[in-house]
Amino acid sequence: MKSKESVRKRKFVAVILIMLLSIIVGYSNSVHAESRGIGTFGVNHDGYLTMSGEVLYMLVEGERVKATLNGLIEKGDTNQELLMESDLDDKQGLIASIFSFLKPSKAKAAAPKIEYKGAITYRGSIVGDFRVDGKQAYCFQHSKASPPTGSKYKEPTPYDDERVQRALYYGWGGDENIFKDKKEGVVTTSLILDRLYSGGSSGKSLPNYDKLWDLVVNGESLDRGIKFSVRDLNVSVKGNKQVSQTTTFKTSEKNHTQIKVPAGITIVNESTGKKLTDGTMKVYGGQKIHLEAPLDKALNYNTGDLKSGLKTFRPLIAIPNGGNYQVLGFGELFTDPNNTTSFKAKFEKRQKNINVQHIDKYSGDILQKESYTRNIGSTYSFAPKTSIAKGKEKFIPVDQKKKTGTLSKDVTIKFYYNLERNVTVNYYDNRTGDKIKATKKYKKVRGEKYSEKHPTIKDGEYTYRYVKTDGDKESGTVGSKNITINYYYDKPLAKLGFEKLQIYTAQWEKGLPVKVFLSKELNYKSSLKEMSDKKITVGLYRGSTKITSKTYTGKELPKKMDMKIPAKYLKVNDQALYTVKFTDFSKNDFRIDFAKSSLSTDGYAASEKTIKADAEKDKKLSYKGVVMTEKTPLMGKVFYERLSMPISQIPRKKTGYGFERKVNLHYENEIGGKVAPAFDFEVPTNMVDSYLTYKKNGKRSLVEMEETKHSSEMKGETSVYDITYELPHINVERHTGHLFNDEQVEKKDKRITYDLVNGGRKFYSPIWSYIGKYDMKLKSAPMGVNLVMVDVQQQLELYAHMYAHMDSETKEYDEVLLKPVYADEPFPNGLPEGWTKEDVEWIKNK
Repeated sequence: MKSKESVRKRKFVAVILIMLLSIIVGYSNSVHAESRGIGTFGVNHDGYLTMSGEVLYMLVEGERVKATLNGLIEKGDTNQELLMESDLDDKQGLIASIFSFLKPSKAKAAAPKIEYKGAITYRGSIVGDFRVDGKQAYCFQHSKASPPTGSKYKEPTPYDDERVQRALYYGWGGDENIFKDKKEGVVTTSLILDRLYSGGSSGKSLPNYDKLWDLVVNGESLDRGIKFSVRDLNVSVKGNKQVSQTTTFKTSEKNHTQIKVPAGITIVNESTGKKLTDGTMKVYGGQKIHLEAPLDKALNYNTGDLKSGLKTFRPLIAIPNGGNYQVLGFGELFTDPNNTTSFKAKFEKRQKNINVQHIDKYSGDILQKESYTRNIGSTYSFAPKTSIAKGKEKFIPVDQKKKTGTLSKDVTIKFYYNLERNVTVNYYDNRTGDKIKATKKYKKVRGEKYSEKHPTIKDGEYTYRYVKTDGDKESGTVGSKNITINYYYDKPLAKLGFEKLQIYTAQWEKGLPVKVFLSKELNYKSSLKEMSDKKITVGLYRGSTKITSKTYTGKELPKKMDMKIPAKYLKVNDQALYTVKFTDFSKNDFRIDFAKSSLSTDGYAASEKTIKADAEKDKKLSYKGVVMTEKTPLMGKVFYERLSMPISQIPRKKTGYGFERKVNLHYENEIGGKVAPAFDFEVPTNMVDSYLTYKKNGKRSLVEMEETKHSSEMKGETSVYDITYELPHINVERHTGHLFNDEQVEKKDKRITYDLVNGGRKFYSPIWSYIGKYDMKLKSAPMGVNLVMVDVQQQLELYAHMYAHMDSETKEYDEVLLKPVYADEPFPNGLPEGWTKEDVEWIKNK
């Protein structure tokens, strides 16, 4: 056991030594980057650990003693920091780790921190796990033994083997580590380094061994050196600018540098297409760039030192001074102050002046001028301007010819212009002054010809009438002034037409009412003065004779007007054709719709007929008459009134008996007119009871009939009436048979002695009238629009008496036979035929 423990300790001491030797490698950056010296670590002849020849002190049970490897391992406190003799400080605590060394100070460089993490085993392969200042470190020679205590190592130096460089770069702990598993990564990387340095062959069966080896052999060069393919760039003129020669940034594609250009200089990255003026551009390895500047730019441009954008990566190794011990190595990145490059380019001003003058052809005045600078030897081409404004005036070029050439000296180019004039043609409404067509505008130059003529202008169905022109002449040569021509037009104030003509039937003495309906479409506002000035007449004609007219202004003309056919042109039951038309107007002021220029229709005066009928022959009385005629441009129509009434004969009667008379009048009017008839029953005056008072006309009396029923309705535009007329109500006095009307009864006529009996609406003949036939009539007052009257001849036949008398020739028909009687013996000659004793008793008791 003691022997194994001794071996283990010796191996551990060897590992510690290898790790300590690597400390020197970790600080080689300072040696190369800052040109400073680096301390060396080792064992002096007395067996003590030294750094740069100065003995190191360790802590043993809290006290500082000189450090030996065995003493450090066997007696030293854990987690301590080794201090050099010059750094001892009684006031400072000693709590550094066993693998820690002196902290950096301003007076000297800090010692590296070397750590040994232990052995790592992966798939049967075992390597040591080292750190140098926290960076992964590897053994370069696995076949060599670990160095014993006191072995001397040379100062670590850069190891310029690109394959070792890539092994450390792509291996575990490198910037482009390809491993995910630490154990696999550390073991594989360590074995690859052993193969590179000492020809080791173990570990080839590991999973990613071949992948790392391929990167080591064929991977990208990690050279961070920078330079430009061309550093002194030639400058030439291309187009309108100075362009430098192209140069390529030679370095890794991952590397870059920052190039700053001043105002007026543009850097162009040909590889990316990006351009930048007055600023700093980042350019990557392999990209091509060039510089550009205006032709008037003069500058000796130099980039100054351009630095690498990436630090240099290189492997470092520590080689032992003697013996057969391992080489310890690791990789690092550092900024190399000598890794710089630059380029330059010279820009020169290369231009001459070009003066361009724009001149008035007539006056020679310079209207406008410009100055340009161009590169000597370049071609130029100038064209005249489309136009030049000078105040309110406008000039256009005489021609469009260009001036071209090759610049060798200052040049003056002249272009000539002519004064441009506007030709304006306006189209106005002569009545309002409003524009009726878009203004026509075009350009002419002084001395050119122009010519205009008034055009035809339409507006819907109208063609404007040309009235006049004013302003400049319609044709001529353009001078120094603008040309303005004004054309004036108009159209009728209004479009008129007759829409309807109606003539109403009426009594001739009153004249016939006429209604005229017009269409009126105004083409101008009614407030226009001419609407109140211009006149037109609407005339009404009977045949070719004007019988009446009305004159209006365009503003006053109504859409509906009332006229009348004077009585002097009429007579009873007159019929004639009448026409309305427009007269006394200017066709320029009013347009008459051809299809509506006039309307004609018949007019009727009331017929005022008496319609006669005979009850003995006729069963019905009827009449049809015109109440209105109507005419439109498309059709004509006649409207009528109609009346009818049934007729019945008076029944045969005995004297003293009454009879009823009814008039059932039916009336229709197609224009909705009303009817209010009055009927009389005409009888011989000797047939009227002496107590009744009726109107008399010679030997005839008129019994005024009363309206007892009335109904009316509208069927569309037609009014329909049904009216019943009857004889006045009569009251009959008992015993006397005298007749009284309701008014007499109401006023309590003094002649009323006995009770009154309801006589109904009847006409009673006198009791003592003569037997025979009496002429009677139903008559009406004028009614309806045509003022027609009804005359119905009727006849009352009295064929017997109410009371038979001595002289009666109709005793067999008479109602009552009157003979003298005695009260005690009413029938001395015996009972009349058909009488009984009871009848005699009845008489006696009365």
